[in-house]
Amino acid sequence: EQWERMFALLQAFREREGHANVPKRHEEDGEKLGSWLQKQRTRYKARGLSEAERKRRRASAMSDEEVKRLEALGVAWDALAEQWERMFALLQAFREREGHANVPKRHEEDGEKLGSWLQK
Repeated sequence: EQWERMFALLQAFREREGHANVPKRHEEDGEKLGSWLQKQRTRYKARGLSEAERKRRRASAMSDEEVKRLEALGVAWDALAEQWERMFALLQAFREREGHANVPKRHEEDGEKLGSWLQK
């Protein structure tokens, strides 16, 4: 089944990269893994819709089993919120260490472009 194949590719990505936050345009073994994960996030959100609304949007809801399996890999349902929290934690660490939060524009913290993020 296609879902199982994509899930296996996500597992391989996580093992290699250390996280399951696949970029939207990322391809893995010839498959559009990033797009697939985005669709899974949409299916997750559809769980909160009424049957009529799901039908209107042509959205299928994700099963409890699929949710558990993806969460076990560390999939973030709201990738933007998770990224914001991660960057804010890096800012807090910077402030604690430096005594201020005036991060230079080109500064990187733990591999992330913290200075650029603050400029947005």
